[in-house]
Amino acid sequence: MGEILGIDVGGSGIKGAPVNTETGELSQPRFRIPTPIPAKPKAVAKTIHQVVKQFEWTGKIGVGFPAIVRGGKVYSAANVHKTWIGTDLEMLVGEETGCITVGVN
Repeated sequence: MGEILGIDVGGSGIKGAPVNTETGELSQPRFRIPTPIPAKPKAVAKTIHQVVKQFEWTGKIGVGFPAIVRGGKVYSAANVHKTWIGTDLEMLVGEETGCITVGVN
């Protein structure tokens, strides 16, 4: 069974849980932390890192993000600070968490 830590960045909360990649089901209960205000890149990355630490996760993570993201780079900003535009989300989250970040969208 393969697993990935799924992270959902929302306007009011950042949620995460390990996900079975074969069934799409959560393998542990979801954990939620309020989205920082303002939701600037470094603050959001630190909050994502808290979710990663909650699960003592060292594997791959995937991030759902409320923006247009191509190749890991953010091209718009909805429910997050405008300073996200141009940020390499994949690299930022990877550097902050020490995890391989895949499936950023």
